[in-house]
Amino acid sequence: MALKKHDDIFYSLDNSAIFMAAIAGASGPFVFRFYGELDAPIVVPALQDAVDALFPRFPYFFVRLRSGVFWHYLDPVSKPPRVEKELPYPCAPMPRGGDRPAVRIFAYGRRISVEFHHVITDGTGAIAFMRALTVEYLRRIGIGTDIDDSTLQAAGIKHPREPADSEEAEDGYNKYFRPTATVPDKTGQAFTIPGPRMFIAYRETLGSMDVQQVLAVAKNYKVSLTEFLTAVHLDVLQDLYEALPWRAQKKAKKIISVQVPVNLRKNYPSKSLRNFFLFVAPYIDVRLGHWTFEELLRRVHHQMQIGLEEKELVRQLKRNVGGERNPLGKIVILPVKTLVLRIINAIIGVGAYSGSLSNVGIIDLPEPFASHVVRFSFIPSRARTTGANVGALTWQNRLYINIGSMVRDKDFERRFFSKLSSFDIDVFVISSQNEGEYHL
Repeated sequence: MALKKHDDIFYSLDNSAIFMAAIAGASGPFVFRFYGELDAPIVVPALQDAVDALFPRFPYFFVRLRSGVFWHYLDPVSKPPRVEKELPYPCAPMPRGGDRPAVRIFAYGRRISVEFHHVITDGTGAIAFMRALTVEYLRRIGIGTDIDDSTLQAAGIKHPREPADSEEAEDGYNKYFRPTATVPDKTGQAFTIPGPRMFIAYRETLGSMDVQQVLAVAKNYKVSLTEFLTAVHLDVLQDLYEALPWRAQKKAKKIISVQVPVNLRKNYPSKSLRNFFLFVAPYIDVRLGHWTFEELLRRVHHQMQIGLEEKELVRQLKRNVGGERNPLGKIVILPVKTLVLRIINAIIGVGAYSGSLSNVGIIDLPEPFASHVVRFSFIPSRARTTGANVGALTWQNRLYINIGSMVRDKDFERRFFSKLSSFDIDVFVISSQNEGEYHL
């Protein structure tokens, strides 16, 4: 929601952003990345022109996180950000202060990369911006200049010749909050990938495969693509637990849980391009013995179906938004609020999940723009606690699965892609550590 104050516009944080702003740090900066690899080297001045043109179209993205007396808020920056050179590692913490927005744009070789702080948007909003930026850049270098605005609008492409839509800055959480709902059951602490973590580095490992092959396997098991990938994720984590020495197993947490974001726009009508998601977290208890893959699939399928029911979603809204609306919370100063949220996160948040898997779905572009994009990819935010997280998207009949890891060894990535390959899925893997591309 936009607020008026002293003739300037400020944006209050949505419910997810309130929590992330309080607990973000070097070990979990809540920064994720989308990138598009094109068929020719990026012309930086043209990309900068595209960013400048889109600056007034996405006012709720070009903002900086500020601290008030009682709440954080988002303050619009005065000018578009400059296109930057690539960083050594993706999804690094964003610097605070100055006139720098919570979105960064990079150019490297044939790749356009955009990093978003999660306080401003989720995957849906990021995709909307990524599509708009890619199209506007290609137009700036002479591609698709004959495509009229009505064609772009029909394809769902935002463009700089249309005004910003105030509904895109809507806070969907508060709109659909139900004060009479009950809160979800508490979860326990979860097992996480063993092994030492890297302090600064963040390794990207990208797997590419024919999405039809993966869908055929999922269909054979009568589950969705996301449910299938979640079961693979749980199975790999179970393998890592069972590979531990007996003494380490005895000390390890016994719940294995994968956090799966849910796009609430599919349940509640909303044009919001800010955060509007919740989580479903399928889990297993290894004290019950080894879970076969078929058992994992059944469990994931039913837990996902239950978690997606509206009555379950409103319980999460009650828990999250209820605290924000608490009268006592409104009068507590920000430093105290931040401390309380960090304590809550340390007790029931940071250790409740073994990892996350986010499938943002299909990205598409109209022609002639699509012909000039080799692929899109999504790198999830780094998190030292879980160690590795998984992001997936589909572009032109290819499923791209990106594992971002802070774990020193690569056992999780090897096991994940090998597990997919065991279903006769042709998997091509590209590592960020100069290992090239190889076929499993």
